[in-house]
Amino acid sequence: MKKSLSQSDMAVVVGNQSGMALLITVMTLSLLVAVTVQFHKNVWHKYRVAHNYKVGEQLKIIADSGVNIALSLIEAEGKENKSDSLISGWASLEEEPLNGLFIAGNLQLAVTDLSGLLQINSLVQTAETKEAGDKEERDIIEKELREVLVRLLLSGSFIIEEEVEATSITNALVDWVDEDDKESDRGAEDSYYQSLEIPYSCRNGPVQYIEELLLVKGVTPELFFGTEEKEGIVDYLTTYGNNGKININTAPSLLIKSMNPLITDDLLESFDEFRREEGNEEDLSQPGWYKNIGGWPGDIEINESLLTTTGTFFQISSTGAFATYARRIIAVAARGEDGEVGLLRRRVE
Repeated sequence: MKKSLSQSDMAVVVGNQSGMALLITVMTLSLLVAVTVQFHKNVWHKYRVAHNYKVGEQLKIIADSGVNIALSLIEAEGKENKSDSLISGWASLEEEPLNGLFIAGNLQLAVTDLSGLLQINSLVQTAETKEAGDKEERDIIEKELREVLVRLLLSGSFIIEEEVEATSITNALVDWVDEDDKESDRGAEDSYYQSLEIPYSCRNGPVQYIEELLLVKGVTPELFFGTEEKEGIVDYLTTYGNNGKININTAPSLLIKSMNPLITDDLLESFDEFRREEGNEEDLSQPGWYKNIGGWPGDIEINESLLTTTGTFFQISSTGAFATYARRIIAVAARGEDGEVGLLRRRVE
């Protein structure tokens, strides 16, 4: 005999069905919320990627424009003027208001005359330089540059304190660049580098990138980049150029002082003031212009074999910036005797 459900039993069944429906509804809503949140995250991610790409490309165009501005100015200066100095047009680009050139985004532009730095590859004569110039003059330049580098390292601006250490680093750099396997006094050739925990070969040729010097015996990151208290030697050296000439008009003051140990801080200050005075621009075309500075001792001279007054290699730092975004291009340009300028390297950061 079939038993009929009582009212209380019916209430339980209906209640269970309502609870199940509520549970399904809650689960469905939770799933929809999760799907919606994930969809929003995906859309937002794609938007941010697209936005960052767009801003990045805009900033790259701004930075590229800056490189072209610098190239044009370097070329124009080379064709119009007899010398390059800290009062040349390209040298003041860092101070120029360039932000108004673009509807959105700012441009920061700076040019460095690499010809005002010590050419690391000129510490040694290569087969090419031996054929290109007078051997006696090249011997003088080679010897002088090595002495300048030792004095620079001992200037007190770097972590080097002992002359033995400065000489050792200089000789190691010579061994790194020269083409033979003959080890200089306290220098290093292939036998030293092959004995390291992670062995590698000595270059025995011109340095290609300035960071390569970190592979040379004695050149530590602290010496190369500097510390909180001391400067880095990287700001005084260049891999560009092989004639040993240093632009006296743009060289760092410390490098000028290292060219003659008799140059005092007071003389150096007068020297720097003279080359930054716009009225002296015409005088700066001759390497011996410093002798005309009032009070300059006649017996203090800089070897003119090391000097030039024109730039050949220039580094351009061009940064496009917008809000918290930035895109920088580092480029190196070479200027020929006819004033024409061409890019040698270009790196986007």
